[in-house]
Amino acid sequence: MLHVPNSSYFESLRDLLSHLEKIGKLRKITRQVDKDWEIACITRQVMYQRPDDRYALLFENIAGFETSVATNTLGASRDIYATALGVPFVDGRIDKEAIRTKWTKALSAPIPPVVVKTGPCKENIMRGKDINLLKFPIPTWTPGLDGGAYLSAGAVIQKDPETGIQNAGVYRGMIKGPNRIGVLVQPAKHSGVIMQKYEAANKPMPIAIAIGSPPYLGMTSVGRVPYGVDEMAVAGGLGGQAMEVVKCETVDLMVPAHAEMIIEGIVQPHFREQEGPFGEFYGHMGPVAQSPVIEVTAITYRNGTIHQGFQEQMPPSEGSCIKDIAMESILLTGLRQCGIPGVLDVYVHPMSCQSHVVVKIKPQFPSHAKAVYSGCWAVYPNRAKQVIVVEDDCDIYNDDDVTWHVATRVQPDRDHTIWEKGTGLPLDPSMPKEMAIYSGKIGIDATRKHAYPQRSIPPRQMMQTVQDQWSDYGLPDLT
Repeated sequence: MLHVPNSSYFESLRDLLSHLEKIGKLRKITRQVDKDWEIACITRQVMYQRPDDRYALLFENIAGFETSVATNTLGASRDIYATALGVPFVDGRIDKEAIRTKWTKALSAPIPPVVVKTGPCKENIMRGKDINLLKFPIPTWTPGLDGGAYLSAGAVIQKDPETGIQNAGVYRGMIKGPNRIGVLVQPAKHSGVIMQKYEAANKPMPIAIAIGSPPYLGMTSVGRVPYGVDEMAVAGGLGGQAMEVVKCETVDLMVPAHAEMIIEGIVQPHFREQEGPFGEFYGHMGPVAQSPVIEVTAITYRNGTIHQGFQEQMPPSEGSCIKDIAMESILLTGLRQCGIPGVLDVYVHPMSCQSHVVVKIKPQFPSHAKAVYSGCWAVYPNRAKQVIVVEDDCDIYNDDDVTWHVATRVQPDRDHTIWEKGTGLPLDPSMPKEMAIYSGKIGIDATRKHAYPQRSIPPRQMMQTVQDQWSDYGLPDLT
């Protein structure tokens, strides 16, 4: 079982990989593989295993390339995520509350990055005619279906031209040639808000993509951190110390000094080009889009650079896992900051594409559950299509227990709240194309509205006694 002391800090992806190898949660593949199908298929096969049996992968021998690719480094499972975050294990189990506490502290007291003169990401520099993205083994993640090779784990860094505050988010990037990348920028996301400001001023937008960043930036850049809060500062809060950053070579942006690679460039205003399709986290192919294009102005990278990728596509996947945990922590913090009392925990189902959320509360006033729905839809406007609110006697991580609560505490005509035409996500295949900016929402109040009889199960103490002496009955071990 994994265990990491509270003091663990991983300055770089390499530090994390070294630790995962030490605890038996990294597998190195030395056999030659093809970047355009084998990396994706091997990673997918690992994700088909039980969460406890999953591990990170380092592909060291990629046909036609000299450098490596790492996958499953943050989100092969919740155990690996907790390990990367430096969260302790209690009685062999993840301390979920410790994850929430770290996120809450990071959001309320972020630690701004510290500027250093140079860093490992500057060991090699490509400019001008030397720029060549095709030198690096960037995988195709949905073989035979994706529009090409894609950056899937890069933290896309932009700067608000009005405030000067940077934003970092993970957005798909299609390799369109040695020095061009099509990047999906959606209006409802922070990347879209920033880009609209540059286009309103008819100015090119500086942009950078950090590949293989310190793990804490990988965690924050996939979550919906409040607009105007620098994800690198929240990453500092998660890690417990300031992240070192350096200035880009050709654009006015600060990037992680210990990243494996930095891609610098500019996006011209009002220019769009075909990008996609791409296997998205909804488990369906995201359609072709007219997307902005990054004109690459420089690439800086470490010696022996490691390309990091997040597999998206059909859950369970690494992309889903890290987004789900970030969403849970941000929702919990947001609900409490909204002034909603009695919110105890939040769970995003791993197969739900961030659409199915269960919130555990201690009910304190009439329509408490409705306040929770509203808070969820305010914090994550284009996710959480179904919010189920349960009481503190429910194990929200147990699907059977949640189903039982819904079955025994819900009357559909009384306890279902439908919100029509809420904010949607165009990637959701359930929405008609002509309605792709809207999404209905449903809130389900699975709390008790009157006194209930006792549950019809043996007392907990008796069950524990039987469990303690299970081997004496001559029955197979409990799992």
